[in-house]
Amino acid sequence: MTAPENKVQNASLLAGASALLSIAVCYGTLGLIAVLSLMGVTLAVNEDIWAGAIVAFALLAVLGIALGYRQHRNANPLWLAITGAALVIWAMYGAEGIVDLLGVPAFAVEITGFSALVAAAWRDWRLKR
Repeated sequence: MTAPENKVQNASLLAGASALLSIAVCYGTLGLIAVLSLMGVTLAVNEDIWAGAIVAFALLAVLGIALGYRQHRNANPLWLAITGAALVIWAMYGAEGIVDLLGVPAFAVEITGFSALVAAAWRDWRLKR
C-alpha cells in the first residue's frame, strides 16, 4: 500500500507528465513526419486520432492538477489548467472559428494553451512542496 505523500507525488507527476506528453504528441508527431518526409518516407496520420490523443493528455493534466487542489486548496493552477486545456481543445477542433473570431492562427492559440498547461502543472507542483 502506498503512503498518502506518495499519492500526492504521483498526482504531481501525472499533471506535469501529461502536459508534456500532450506537447510531445502534437509537435513530436509533426517532427517525425518531417524527418520521415526528408528521407522519402510517406506516413499517413489519422488527424482525428492524433487530435484526440493531444486532447486526452491535456485533460489528464487537468485531472492531475485537480487532484493536487485537494491538498493545497489553491484554485489558481486548476483554473489556469482548465483554460489551457480549453484553448488546446479549441485549437484542435475549432481552428476555423479561431481565425474568424480572433484573427490569429490556430497554432498561436494552441501554443498559448500548452503554455498555460505547463505553467499550471509547475505552479501546482510548487504549491505541493
